[in-house]
Amino acid sequence: MKTSAITLAALPALAAAYPGIMGLHNRQAAEEMFQKMQARDAAPAAAPEANPQLLGGLVDTVSDVVEDTVTSLVNDVQGLLGTVAAVVDQDNLRPEPGFEFQEPGPGDSRGPCPGLNLLANYGYLPRDGHVNFGQVVDAAARGFNMGVDLSTLLSVFAVLTDGDITTQSWYLGGDPHADISPNREDYYLGCGDNHHLSSRMFEQNVKYAAADGSKEFTLDVMGSQYKANSEHSQAQNPYLWYFPFPSIVSLGAFAFYPNFFSNGTYGAGGVANYESISSIIGAQLNEETGHYEYVPERWPENWYRRSTPYGAVDALTDGFLTIYPRNPVPMPIAQLGTDNFNVQTVLCDVYSGINSIVPLALADDYESLTGEITWALGKLADVGITADLLGCPDNSQSDYVYPNSEQPGGPQNPPPVDEETWQGDNVYGKTYFCEKPNEPMCRHTC
Repeated sequence: MKTSAITLAALPALAAAYPGIMGLHNRQAAEEMFQKMQARDAAPAAAPEANPQLLGGLVDTVSDVVEDTVTSLVNDVQGLLGTVAAVVDQDNLRPEPGFEFQEPGPGDSRGPCPGLNLLANYGYLPRDGHVNFGQVVDAAARGFNMGVDLSTLLSVFAVLTDGDITTQSWYLGGDPHADISPNREDYYLGCGDNHHLSSRMFEQNVKYAAADGSKEFTLDVMGSQYKANSEHSQAQNPYLWYFPFPSIVSLGAFAFYPNFFSNGTYGAGGVANYESISSIIGAQLNEETGHYEYVPERWPENWYRRSTPYGAVDALTDGFLTIYPRNPVPMPIAQLGTDNFNVQTVLCDVYSGINSIVPLALADDYESLTGEITWALGKLADVGITADLLGCPDNSQSDYVYPNSEQPGGPQNPPPVDEETWQGDNVYGKTYFCEKPNEPMCRHTC
């Protein structure tokens, strides 16, 4: 795997564009704040008296706009209803007998991944949300037909970032700070809450689906959702975290909507319809307000999982070659912008990242970190992800792939936000994030 001189020369720029590295975003934020303060100081000391007639007209206008917006969203939803999967296999009907839906109760941990939350709600995973490596690999295959290599890759990330290496377990409500989600706010902008469904994001997602010719949540629709969400994160989140591992989680999540949440096999008669997507991610429309309440994730009636496994290469191909090009977010992947950028090189970067002590400062001391690295590489080797098989170089590339990795944005450097609103349990039946958070939004119910 070769890295061009152009890419190496561009690394300082990538580092500057990366969250928290070299303090670029903080300087920009400070300059913008200074400009706002200047504008405020230059403003008149007192506003002119309000005209009652003008005020009344303004209230009426705002009311009309709100009503039109709600009506528009309801119409969009109604236009998405009615699609039916054309090809189904009764063996893939979910849930299976003996797996009944049960709402999570107090103390039951649920997190940012709707698919894992759903599996816990049906008992495919422990209902308290304390899961281990083997349970997740088995449940993801049984519930959604996720390939073992993909579930292994994602589970390694979960254990390394927020789990217990001895038991290979973690809580679903644990907090790996993966950003740019399909329908969850960034950790920093959500003021520590990247778990609850964001109403404004799903409203946006529905509009993209309504405008699509298929009226479904296709890869193209999810690409549009990624573009909008990633642009907002780049503009407003100075702690945006997009290393190779979290970028796989992020981009994979957008590809998961049609490929795992579709009723039946996407691309082979299955439909990524509104009924399936909204139910599986826990979105319930309040037709009076036009916003979405967050409810426990569940399968809709007569839902069939995909008939063929969807693995790591599938997810990385869809994520990096279909979703990511809609708005490439600079990250420490040295092959970006070169002919060497492909699924293999991304996996090599992940492998090199794990096989380096500097970028994954996840343990308290050298000995424990070495143990985590050995465990992680062993798990990847079990599913065929090794340096030899991938053709990766033996030497670590961390010196330039992960510059300043211990700066804000890394796994041990959570941003300074108020986490008092989030401790692990989800609170259902409420509406979260009706507006875009341009700064940490700590009071986000609406």
